[in-house]
Amino acid sequence: MLELLAPAGSMEAVNAAVQSGADTIYIADGLTAAAKGDRAMDRDALAQSLRYCRVRGCRAAVSLSALCTDETLPGQVELAVFAAREGANALLLRDVGLISALRRVLPDMPLWGDVRLGVDSLEGAAAAAAMGLRRVLLSPELSLEQIAAIAKGSPIETGVIVHGPVCVAHSGQCYMSALAHEHRSDSCMRCPQPCRGRFSLGGRMDEKPLSMADQCLIDHMQALESIGLTCAVIEGRGRSPEYVAYTTRLYARAIRDKLTASEEERQYLLNAFGATGLSDSYLNGEPGPEMFAPPKEADRISSRFYADVRRSYQNSELRRVPVTFYAVMRPGEPALFAVEDERGHRAVYKGFEPLDLGRQGLSEARVREILYRTGGTPFNCKAVNCAIEPNLDYPDEAVEEARKELLHQIAEKSREPDTVTAGELPPKPEGKASDGPPKLILQVTNEGQLTEDLAATEPDLLYVPAEILAAGTENIKPFLDRGVQIAAALPWVVSEAESPVLRELLEALKARGITQALIGNLGLLPAVRQAGLALRGDLGLNAANSWTLKFFSRSGFLSVAASGELTARQIGELAKPVNTEMVIYGRLPVMITHHCIIRNSAGRCSCTSPTSMGDAFGSVYPVAKEFGCRNMVFDARKTFLADHPEVYTDAGLWGLRLLFTTESPRECVAVTERYKAKSDYLPTNASRGAYQKGALWS
Repeated sequence: MLELLAPAGSMEAVNAAVQSGADTIYIADGLTAAAKGDRAMDRDALAQSLRYCRVRGCRAAVSLSALCTDETLPGQVELAVFAAREGANALLLRDVGLISALRRVLPDMPLWGDVRLGVDSLEGAAAAAAMGLRRVLLSPELSLEQIAAIAKGSPIETGVIVHGPVCVAHSGQCYMSALAHEHRSDSCMRCPQPCRGRFSLGGRMDEKPLSMADQCLIDHMQALESIGLTCAVIEGRGRSPEYVAYTTRLYARAIRDKLTASEEERQYLLNAFGATGLSDSYLNGEPGPEMFAPPKEADRISSRFYADVRRSYQNSELRRVPVTFYAVMRPGEPALFAVEDERGHRAVYKGFEPLDLGRQGLSEARVREILYRTGGTPFNCKAVNCAIEPNLDYPDEAVEEARKELLHQIAEKSREPDTVTAGELPPKPEGKASDGPPKLILQVTNEGQLTEDLAATEPDLLYVPAEILAAGTENIKPFLDRGVQIAAALPWVVSEAESPVLRELLEALKARGITQALIGNLGLLPAVRQAGLALRGDLGLNAANSWTLKFFSRSGFLSVAASGELTARQIGELAKPVNTEMVIYGRLPVMITHHCIIRNSAGRCSCTSPTSMGDAFGSVYPVAKEFGCRNMVFDARKTFLADHPEVYTDAGLWGLRLLFTTESPRECVAVTERYKAKSDYLPTNASRGAYQKGALWS
């Protein structure tokens, strides 16, 4: 049966999820050492929540889904060990370095991949398995057919978000808040959701270009179960206990009783909890403008509704742990009672000697009747085995006392977690000194930027969109003539349906003599390796700590870009076991969206030429076509560090990258010459990006 995985951001939400029928909960957000907000659970609350779940036969995963810096990763490992020793059944993760470290520290603990890993294909699931994950949550943008193909062939368990808020950014990987708000990055689970604001497209202020309806797949539970999916996930890590209880109860019923929601229940899902709308368009493979709706506050719903929801989990105990009772009564011996659950816990209770009446006394049927009464407890009596000799009498009250004591004992035994094998965090990886001055790396986004003048600046490495290289362009000849290495910048997002196109693209690159590929998603790694191309890592890999860089070193990468959410100091302090790049100029990517947001607003596709999107504060975000008719949104400001070269020249970097997006061919040359100290070019609307203030907790 499909496993129902429900969120719990507070102790009351834990209660709500368990009593509403969740098979597993994930205790989320506030537990990360980085996140500091009103949803945080302290360790006592975490331990208490895990005990609560164990007694009731509900599994509990602990979500440590923030990106880690070198400063925060040891604390996250310590927290993971604490959670494991307190009885957590799994850890939900997205940081590659943390995953790598925990494989050694907690070798027996199941590690699950968070949706923010961006797994869109069977190759992505294979890459997750190779990392040591036992389960991965797939990107919410996939259709039922794509999910089925992945679930069928995946070497590990798979799950999808079936209800709750989904981000307009692919798999929730968004950097908009990171570049605009200090320590408010989605990467540390503290996103202020700037995408829910007003934006102008096509010269007018549009109410809903980025604000998406909630995912709602309650009509598709049987279809998801039939394709071999492991778990259905309710998203809403910071939402109220009432939301957790109501959605969990509806989805538990849909899975177990095959009953979908009534129209009235759908209206409560929509109106009571602030949903912008409800949509199943991703699963149907028909995403479009109807998935977008302006954000709103929860409608005014009668207080009685919320009171009824609270009552459903506060004043009840779901009997979900099967137990078997035993009763033995013989003349002249104390009565013996025992209980055993399916997890192997046992308890024994010795009563007093039954009275021998010499005539018909207590019947086995009566004993069974009393022992079956487990209401108000987490236990469900599935059988009572009796061996009661005739003519014996034993008070009903004494049998009831035995039942209560046995259930108390087995509950106490259930609270105790199993012994966990835990090692020590491996030391911070050792780096390696870069040979000579940093390499100059240029990245272009269109063919027109590839000019003779740009080649004359003599970069060491050039990143060019793979589609341009595969089509064959003479514009790279001046670079090749100067001995510049060329690498194909692959799309960050390739869904399962697009995997054949990716393989054709890689074959075309090989035929053109391209030997290196720049990737921003681990799901591309198997295909690129199979094609025989050397690997370089882009910003999308979120390399924010030294352990992550070590992972990519072991995986054979030639170089990896440090996360654009780190400060320059943090980048400088990274051990560099693999050649490490820093993007020191350009508009950093903000998000990739599965939608053509320009077409959604204007009603027609104009993505062949870059356009822009403005917010209510006057910032203008360039929008460009991305692989598969998606959009890439770039930062409103250009990161510019040439006037403070000490920021990057003293950071021990192998490579310095200039990222060209909206720049004209002439601007590309002027910027490059400025970084080579051959001009005094100064761009308009420049910033330090996150390199000065930082975006991740430290």
